[in-house]
Amino acid sequence: MRHHILCRWMFGLCVICALICWSTEAQSNHRLTAGPMVGHVSESTATLWMRVGNPGTQIRATAYQNGIRVDGLPAMLRNTNYFLMRFEDLLPGMSTHAQIVVGKEGERPLETHDVFFSTAPPPEATGLLRIAFGSCSQDSRRPYAPVYEAMAFEEPDIAIFVGDNSYFVVGDGHWNTSGAIGDWTSAEGMLSRHMRTRTNPYLQRLLRSVPCYAVWDDHDYGPNNSDRTFEHRDLALQVFRQVWANPSYGTAETPGIFSNFRRGPVEIFLMDDRYHKWVATDKHPSVSDKDAEIWGEGQLNWLLDALGRSNAPVKVIANGTQIISKDGRGEGHFNEAPEELNKLLAFLKERKIGGVIFLSGDRHITEVLRLEQSDGPDILEFTSSPIQQGQAFAVLERDHPTHLWAARGNSYGLVTIEVEGQREGSIRFEMRDANNYVPQAGDRSMMSEFPLSGLLYPEE
Repeated sequence: MRHHILCRWMFGLCVICALICWSTEAQSNHRLTAGPMVGHVSESTATLWMRVGNPGTQIRATAYQNGIRVDGLPAMLRNTNYFLMRFEDLLPGMSTHAQIVVGKEGERPLETHDVFFSTAPPPEATGLLRIAFGSCSQDSRRPYAPVYEAMAFEEPDIAIFVGDNSYFVVGDGHWNTSGAIGDWTSAEGMLSRHMRTRTNPYLQRLLRSVPCYAVWDDHDYGPNNSDRTFEHRDLALQVFRQVWANPSYGTAETPGIFSNFRRGPVEIFLMDDRYHKWVATDKHPSVSDKDAEIWGEGQLNWLLDALGRSNAPVKVIANGTQIISKDGRGEGHFNEAPEELNKLLAFLKERKIGGVIFLSGDRHITEVLRLEQSDGPDILEFTSSPIQQGQAFAVLERDHPTHLWAARGNSYGLVTIEVEGQREGSIRFEMRDANNYVPQAGDRSMMSEFPLSGLLYPEE
């Protein structure tokens, strides 16, 4: 009899434990599993990105600006666990605190999250903008990534990830970036690799405090050096749209990840260097310089039209690969698609558009480049790479016409754009290491500053 009662008691205890475990697991499925991340922020709107454990998770968010409350508008990305929260009717140039509550209204919340950011100032002819940017983060393999914390500590106005933001690999303990089967052959593989980076603990402060934007390069698009022939390019585009919160993605006529937005005196163009890429390679060596393209006709026309309509004193063009480097090595416009670059340069001269700066990555070096034009102002490029590749600092020597200086080492790039008046102001490029210092070698500092007037046409 006692044995029977004991068995019933043990059975009941097991049922209770099972229910507790089921309840705990069910609750954990209704929590955030990545994010929140601050995405695109304009003068009056802001978008927060997050991933939830269960598509049925209820999320509420409220933004506070100087005592004014604005409720968020939730939107679940179709058939996914990815979630966007959008705020509208915000005040420009204002410090903003947004609180995210996970759980059903009226019940005790499962968790709350706080993010802090500033809305963009109005589009003006003067102002200050600080951009932190970088590329090539192999943090899945090397998870110690303090450069992310350095970026957050600097409190830039925006952050731009300029490609190879995660590394698609073959898996199974191998870190090869090419092969018939790898992360790039399935949405699950791509998303898993993206999320390894997105949940890196060193990245969390940056995600929650700075508007984050991104373009891709080959390693977060497909296999090594992949182009428009990549069979899963539309899948890669779908995945990219799930994991970033850029202003938009391509146009109705031309698919891709490209978009643009204005912040104060600067207009920023986020370019797509993979979806339409068609250049000479071992697989298709007969592509001529005339036919070669990295952006493609549709995207190039979009860029030219947007540049022609922009009245921003400074235009920043962010691209995965280098644009004006003439070192004759690696991927990039000068080596692979010179005619496409010439079309852009000719358009800038024809319309007398100055104030152009390129930001790029890919090369596993930090480099400052300047294209001097006899019949036009200088054009600058700042390449920042890598965020994490296990590199130690060293100065590099390059011998080509557009090179100013280069160095290797885990780092990010800090761009300070200050427009003080018509033709007055400066552009400063700084390499910053994991301690947030500008590295030095003897009396050489990895920093350059340029007068804004040198980038403008006389009548601008």
